[in-house]
Amino acid sequence: MWAFASGWVHAQSTAGNESITSEQIWVDRWQQNITNTFNFQAQAIDQWFIDAPTQSSQAGASGKIRLGWEPRSRNFGEFDTRFKIKFSLPSLTNKVDLLLSDDDDGTLDNSVKASREIDNRQQSTTLALRFYSPRFDNVSYRVGFGRRDQVFARATYRDLYNIDNKTNLLYDTQLHYYNRDHLGAEIGASVLFEHDGQKLDKLSHRWHYSDKRNEFKWHIEAQRYFRLDLQSTLVYTFYIQGLTEPNNHTEQVYLSAKLRSNPLRKWLFFEVEPFILWLDKEDFEPSYGLALRFEAFYGKDHMYQF
Repeated sequence: MWAFASGWVHAQSTAGNESITSEQIWVDRWQQNITNTFNFQAQAIDQWFIDAPTQSSQAGASGKIRLGWEPRSRNFGEFDTRFKIKFSLPSLTNKVDLLLSDDDDGTLDNSVKASREIDNRQQSTTLALRFYSPRFDNVSYRVGFGRRDQVFARATYRDLYNIDNKTNLLYDTQLHYYNRDHLGAEIGASVLFEHDGQKLDKLSHRWHYSDKRNEFKWHIEAQRYFRLDLQSTLVYTFYIQGLTEPNNHTEQVYLSAKLRSNPLRKWLFFEVEPFILWLDKEDFEPSYGLALRFEAFYGKDHMYQF
């Protein structure tokens, strides 16, 4: 049983194509060049924190780049670019990662751009240091810049409870402070049930509280994952999000079926996702769309969790 449903998709679909049987082509060289470039940068940063610089370092980088075209009714020119980079810096006292991302919130990482944009508080480049508590493995901290160029600090507690050999409960809570948005808190939980090696269900519920706006934002998400073969997974998603102010109301409803596959390389994924989106700002008129994406991972550990 895998702790994260996204990890389940990656793990189930990366087996069986580990090696390249023919001479490397340009896409392999491109991925290797990106890996080498970011590893070199991670090692250069890591050298700042050791007494005697060396020629070798355990520091490294991993991340992903995602490009997509997500046309929908009323907006056919919707293009989406996403990225995440993690620099592991072992020379610091505790395990520390330097994180660079286009988003400071991973909860909507896999949704279409039109769905994420209704909450522009999350849409900004984030640069942060993440380090783990030396006493509690489940506690981590972040300090950095994000959410419209604000300075922030965040503490997170995350844990996994095994209900039985097929059912897991993943839960977390966060407390953060932004210099303009002030205090905020989040709490969320996901129940994952693996029927067999081919099918997994995930049900998530999450609450966000904003002290500045004195409001709660909530969302509920239900997903079913089908493993079609060693390289392909089908994901059905139902997502609903709302706010409590000025009254308790729904902001969006999202329904999709996504085919995710990596038939060519273990690190290169292709996605086709037909979807229907209902937005409050569009008077809940249904908007029909089709997302086409490719996602490339790099680094020695492309199964990383941000």
